[in-house]
Amino acid sequence: LGSATFVPSNLQPVASAPAPHLSTPAALRGAPAATRTSTASLCSHSAGTALGLLLAGAVGGSRAARRKWAKRNSTARLVASVDAGIPVNQTVQPPADLREWRLRSAVQMKGDAWPTPKNDRLLKAARGEKVDHAPKWMMRQAGRYLPEYLELLKTSDFFTVCKTPALSAELTLQPLRRYETLDAMIIFSDILVIPVAMGMPCYMEPAKGPKFEFAIETPADLAKLNMKPDVPSTLGYVFDAIFWTRQRCNNDVPVIGFCGAPWTLMGYMVEGGAVSSFDRAKKWLYLYPEESKKLMAGLRDIIVEYLVNQFDSGAPLLTIFDTNCGQVPPSVYEEFCVPDLKYIATEVKRQRPKALMSVFPKDGEIAWANDSDFDVVGTSWTTSPVRARRDCPDKTLQGNLDPHLLYASPEEIMKTTERMVKEFGVDKYIANLGHGMLPTHPVGGPAAFHEAVNKVSREDAPSPSVAAPKAAASHGARTMTLNLQDGASCSVPMTQAGATNMQKGLAEFVQMFKKKVEAVKPAKYDEFEFSWVQDTLSVEVFCNPNAFATIFDVKMFLTVKAGYIKVTSDIPLSSLQSDLEAYLAA
Repeated sequence: LGSATFVPSNLQPVASAPAPHLSTPAALRGAPAATRTSTASLCSHSAGTALGLLLAGAVGGSRAARRKWAKRNSTARLVASVDAGIPVNQTVQPPADLREWRLRSAVQMKGDAWPTPKNDRLLKAARGEKVDHAPKWMMRQAGRYLPEYLELLKTSDFFTVCKTPALSAELTLQPLRRYETLDAMIIFSDILVIPVAMGMPCYMEPAKGPKFEFAIETPADLAKLNMKPDVPSTLGYVFDAIFWTRQRCNNDVPVIGFCGAPWTLMGYMVEGGAVSSFDRAKKWLYLYPEESKKLMAGLRDIIVEYLVNQFDSGAPLLTIFDTNCGQVPPSVYEEFCVPDLKYIATEVKRQRPKALMSVFPKDGEIAWANDSDFDVVGTSWTTSPVRARRDCPDKTLQGNLDPHLLYASPEEIMKTTERMVKEFGVDKYIANLGHGMLPTHPVGGPAAFHEAVNKVSREDAPSPSVAAPKAAASHGARTMTLNLQDGASCSVPMTQAGATNMQKGLAEFVQMFKKKVEAVKPAKYDEFEFSWVQDTLSVEVFCNPNAFATIFDVKMFLTVKAGYIKVTSDIPLSSLQSDLEAYLAA
């Protein structure tokens, strides 16, 4: 269709009355091609005024400044191609003084929260407030599975897009146009912009991924890094992109800011770029523990400043992705990584109390995060909702659909997604994937995912902590004594059927563990979970078989809940088996 010209009459202030953005997906899809082109060319931001929250001079610039911008940019280009009824590219160039505009706005805000988006479901859920149904978005929702993304990348390379606010904003907006019920956008950027700011040039190697011009091979290489870069200057393009995206979406939904965690960034820096296994990084961690802590502490401090600036640019929710969390044992992660993550959340909130913080420790344990200043904790698809709720009862959880499910039929996607939402419960929950979108995903998969999330209301599935008691599975419960650690014990009213099922589950676990011990090649085995519920009482048993060498070492993690009372304890497998045998024999 060629290109159409976008002639702005005025820039839209953040807190103005509702105004049309460049083009609405519904309107474009419902019109013939010729009409779509002319509609896009005629759309413009309307003039508006800040409603008692932001001064026009700080947010939209003075009238003189806006006229000056209009004169300099008499025609901002809006490329309006259409693929299957979806606009492919609607890139709009920001004013030349975008950064000054952003900085004036930040000064006016004085570190306070920006005006609430029209759709604030995500922010409410992050704060633990009640919502009608779970908010949803997808990690890597702006990516190579979208034809409109691929179309734009034909004319620009990846890191140039990241560094160009107009292009970054356009890619950020693309999923929202295609999937109109999304509750958030995540700014299009990359976690590796921080090492680049520290003096490690990076480029995208075709079919392989990001590649640094050099790697951190020994502690001596740390001298090559700038451990105190000028964050506002070197990473200002990210902040500009967030601010411009917020303007372009008319504050319809929140813009999520993000960064990589210190350990994940260190892994890429030591490996020299993207790799299939982070063996060199793990070796570096063990060979140079003090230098590793020094590097991660330096990254930590940069991350704090980086996230504070993202908040000041209009991102109310800030996410830390620790993609490499599961690469190291939990004890090592607790020692090397957790202190820095907790510090980041605490320090960002100290500087910006209204900021909402989220963390995603992929494929790792999350219980540590319950005692932190994070508001939201992401879970991988390897973690069950039951375990996630048990490990982080005080946090809003996010996740955790297996991304590969999006290759399945819409019916299968919807069935599994509805079950997932009901298992997590709508309260204190954000629906997402267990990791990011894949380049070969069909565009119909996310649509089925979104539809299924929308179908489950809070009335259908409140969180487990406030769910209505389940009806008794059977009558005739007798008291079973469970011998816990340190000589303690717990008496639980248990039915014969419940005890029998638990005993059967343990027997299957023992058989699986024997196969693990006898295996010639080491492998990762599924975690064992058992749950029994009657009225307001629940008994849960959990074990990670990969943590034990022999059957005699195995300990089960037991959780007994009755109303608001909860008892947790490690219990040897042999002790639990004996308690069950004694109960069933009585």
